[in-house]
Amino acid sequence: MKQIRFDTFGPPSQVARCCDAADPGLPSAWEVLVDVEACAVNPADLARLAGRYGELPKLPATPGLDAAGRVAACGASVRNLAVGDRVLLVANDNWCQRRRLAASMVYKVPPELDVLQLASLKVSACTALELVRRSAVLKRGDWLVQTALLSSVGRAVMQTARHDGLRTLNIVRRTDALAQVLEAGGDAAIEDTPELVQAAQAVTGGAAVSLALDAVGGDGVARLADLLHPGGSIVNYGMLSGQPMRLDCRQAIFKGISLKGFWLTQRLSRMLLAQRDALIAEAVDLLARGVLKSQIAATYPLDAISQALRHAEAPGRQGKICLLPNGPLAGTGGAIEHSIDWPGISHLPR
Repeated sequence: MKQIRFDTFGPPSQVARCCDAADPGLPSAWEVLVDVEACAVNPADLARLAGRYGELPKLPATPGLDAAGRVAACGASVRNLAVGDRVLLVANDNWCQRRRLAASMVYKVPPELDVLQLASLKVSACTALELVRRSAVLKRGDWLVQTALLSSVGRAVMQTARHDGLRTLNIVRRTDALAQVLEAGGDAAIEDTPELVQAAQAVTGGAAVSLALDAVGGDGVARLADLLHPGGSIVNYGMLSGQPMRLDCRQAIFKGISLKGFWLTQRLSRMLLAQRDALIAEAVDLLARGVLKSQIAATYPLDAISQALRHAEAPGRQGKICLLPNGPLAGTGGAIEHSIDWPGISHLPR
């Protein structure tokens, strides 16, 4: 079978390679074998390949935090899954054609849901749900502030917040992004300028804002603190600027602003199985109801991994890049329209 591997850390498009690997074989009693239909490329995947992630694998390794597929075989003791079921892969290391893994590490989903949307659900939607619903006590009509709003997580935050009756104040760095934010579901968007506080107060009517979500870091964190009511919280979940987070001592001491990090991988690892499944069920329900929807930029076969990762790293890219390990998808609500050319795809082994 085909599998993406990397033997050293470095520029993602240079270190990742598509190789032939041994078939994983039949599942043991408590395992399932899954044909991987689609995998999303996340910033965390790129950071892992580059050696900048919080938990680095022993090399050689296979990347891939997000994936969806169909059960190809079940172990003798597996009772809640059957061949043909569509599942989310809760485990990592998914950029391959087939995976054999514990049945507890997949989650059964309705078969009619779009595979590309499912493939990007674990990281983006679960992160957004935890950030919006579990970071602070918010009530309908409250505002929250966020950066990186046109990322997959940022879009899911806007969608989740609007569904919950919350309002999002989205901080952009480019004027041309203002309209894009409103189109994506944001309630308000303002540019990060020296008049940021005044602009925010004009939009919110001076309402108390207690939560800011940040995926950028750097000097902008202190500017977010200026927007918050005393006692407010900033939650950082990304490293897009590559710069240390900066918070003025006076903001922490005299305003009582708190700054904490969020890492989904760690959060999931500390959950009971029932808690983890409840979180995924929330995300699947919102997807099925049309509340959550990821923007898909393009799909690529595993053989085009370098091209796919260059696209994922391209400045100004809008939407997810997805890998389709077993070839183009059919009957997935228009998913094929995003596909590129598929050289030699008919020869990919199953």
